[in-house]
Amino acid sequence: MKIFCISILNQNYNQLKNLNLIPVGLGKNQFDHEWLSDKVGENISNKNFNFGEYSFHYNLWKNKNFISNYNEWIGFCSYRRFWTTSMERNINKFEDLEKIILKKPQKNWEKFDVILGDPVIFRKIKNIKLLKRNLFEVLKKPSMLIKDNTLEDQFRVFHGSFFLDTAINLMPSKYKEDFKNYMKGNLFYPYNMFICKNYNILKNFYNEIFPWLFKCEEAFNDKKLIGYSKIRIYGFLAERFMPFWFIKNYKITTCPITFFDERLNKYNYKNGGDGGIRTHGTL
Repeated sequence: MKIFCISILNQNYNQLKNLNLIPVGLGKNQFDHEWLSDKVGENISNKNFNFGEYSFHYNLWKNKNFISNYNEWIGFCSYRRFWTTSMERNINKFEDLEKIILKKPQKNWEKFDVILGDPVIFRKIKNIKLLKRNLFEVLKKPSMLIKDNTLEDQFRVFHGSFFLDTAINLMPSKYKEDFKNYMKGNLFYPYNMFICKNYNILKNFYNEIFPWLFKCEEAFNDKKLIGYSKIRIYGFLAERFMPFWFIKNYKITTCPITFFDERLNKYNYKNGGDGGIRTHGTL
């Protein structure tokens, strides 16, 4: 099993390697030569600010000889979020994380093709947050103030209806209605983290998502992507499309994701700012 650990910080290389992870450095920051990079070969490293971790996914897609012959599980985590065998609250150092880090495929994975993170369940985003972030969207649908919120509600309020509606219109026709229905649900599989059974599954995903994201990029060309909720719009769109696509096309199961940031020296569930997504559980 290969698990790539994606980072924007040139830190903790040895600790990540000791966890059986493959450290990958993204974006404009400089990394020591041991790190894999999104800058080699044909790449979109200069777009990392907008595409997030997908600048590395693009690199794998276009430079296929890196993993194309690998026929085992291939997955992705980040420098603050890790695949673990259980969810623990007392993770204060890498030695604690090592005890629960996922080191090999689980026995119950044999019947599945793709592993997603345990989902966040949308219940109710606080009304003050809904009103503060996008009063116009709330006025268009006042029921979101009294009813449980959906994936669609969250995206429209925190990222904007234009981006969602345009992106759906640019999808292949075979996905449009199913994706709209998916967005009316309340299960959110977070962080763009997934594990595929083999390279062919990963390649099929890349062949679908990148042409769509680049169509979105062309359509958004005249929009000013300002603020956290807009700057990384392609990563946020991918975060919704990715689980939908895997669920539609493959057999999936889930695995715990544990947050650990040595700089904070504490364990918590905080996501770091993606509009309203803060905890594993009720919002």
